[in-house]
Amino acid sequence: MEAIRNSHITLIEATCLALISQGSTHGYDIAKRFHPDGDIGEIFTQTNPVVYRALKSLEAADLVKSTDALGVRKQLKFALSMTEEGSRVLNSWLNAPALHIRDLRQEFLVKLHLRGLAGMKQQKFIALQRDALDNVLSQLLANPARNAVAMWRREQARAVARFLDELSGEESREANNGDREDFLQLSARNQLRAKVLSVKHGGVLSTVKLELDPGQTMTATITREATNALALAPGTEVLGLCKATDVLVARSPS
Repeated sequence: MEAIRNSHITLIEATCLALISQGSTHGYDIAKRFHPDGDIGEIFTQTNPVVYRALKSLEAADLVKSTDALGVRKQLKFALSMTEEGSRVLNSWLNAPALHIRDLRQEFLVKLHLRGLAGMKQQKFIALQRDALDNVLSQLLANPARNAVAMWRREQARAVARFLDELSGEESREANNGDREDFLQLSARNQLRAKVLSVKHGGVLSTVKLELDPGQTMTATITREATNALALAPGTEVLGLCKATDVLVARSPS
């Protein structure tokens, strides 16, 4: 009970709380949502006894309350409803980003699903999640080690960055067109191969930080539309095109 009161609510407890807030008032109905063919079960599956224990924990913490009710066959059932404190805890949880990459697979996806069911706006939440992981992603991508663990973590970081950017609509319609065979020919002679370290979006312009060699970086300021068209994300291989004081960005088709 103390753990919940201190906002250390578990994923299953928070999910149950959200389902109750959205009108699921009986334990069995809630548990079915966690079955493999349920909408929550598609993300992470739990058995009925585990769900029932979570509901008891929520009630013990005064986040939900139960009242006697009759089922369709006139059997006695308990109807669950959320308390004012439960509403506060749920709202805080739904708006908090996941703090670790490993939590995206379940916690972030569950929150995104529940927020969608509740009609909550997603764009700011996705951006908040991107910002919350920005430092850890940058650190993983900047690690030059060639051992298997470091390579795996870098690949995870790239995948997470691409996933969040695509989810927020940053990937352009052309990003999935892998059959193009365009050949890049430009008059700019200073074409430097680089890797994207970070992308920061403004209202119209985006700031793209590039790494040439370990320890050598440069920054390009380009339109947000161009950033989207190039599908830029940390780890993307690009060409830095330098002309006078301008730094342009190009991406060779793969």
